[in-house]
Amino acid sequence: MLNVVNPHFPDATPFIYLIKKPLAKDWLLVFFIKSYYASFVDNLVVNKGYVEYPTRLPKQVKTNVLFDYILFPITCVLYNQLTKDSRLIQCLIKVLYFSVPMTIAEIWLEKNTQLVKYKNGWNWKMTFYSLSFSFLLVRFTMSVIRRIFNNKYDLS
Repeated sequence: MLNVVNPHFPDATPFIYLIKKPLAKDWLLVFFIKSYYASFVDNLVVNKGYVEYPTRLPKQVKTNVLFDYILFPITCVLYNQLTKDSRLIQCLIKVLYFSVPMTIAEIWLEKNTQLVKYKNGWNWKMTFYSLSFSFLLVRFTMSVIRRIFNNKYDLS
């Protein structure tokens, strides 16, 4: 698929469609909140010695930059788009659409590559719970922000 915005970067096209107006500010906010949250939690988990990333770029950073700042936030934007008008039960069910495949992918990566290593009691269940919780946390944060800026709550 050719990117009409910049034909030299055809891989950027799908992300541009994620941030369509009128909700572009919401999706960018989700992206940045998720990036911040992922980097904070990943730093904590790596520094406590639960997870290690033997192969990473750049070498100076202990966390997984590609996952924390690109893949995870984009997935969270998709989850928030899918659940924007959903109720709590629907959000809980739909989080499985994202956290289950991501957990399976991480299990495969942990067993077959040098990209991630579990240590000190960390396992796939911890990954699944942390992924699910983080999707729900960002979704909850966005619902609070929407209510505040739609004047449903008076802050005075």
